[in-house]
Amino acid sequence: MAFANILMIVMGAGLVLVALQGVKRGWLPNGPNGFKKGEGVCKETNPAGFWFFFLIYFCGGIGVTLYALRMLIRGA
Repeated sequence: MAFANILMIVMGAGLVLVALQGVKRGWLPNGPNGFKKGEGVCKETNPAGFWFFFLIYFCGGIGVTLYALRMLIRGA
């Protein structure tokens, strides 16, 4: 079970890093093509959509990371 928790921590941290990198670049990936540059939301052309996806990525990453840390500490 510890391996699954560590994997969740890594994935949650990855989501946070994608969100922070998106703020730096002004573009966040979304859609069925994943991280390809063709699909995404740009801060200049769609600021509301950009900040919406930023909040989803950032809060989701923090939530997954904290949940996994809690499970790792409790030993469940």
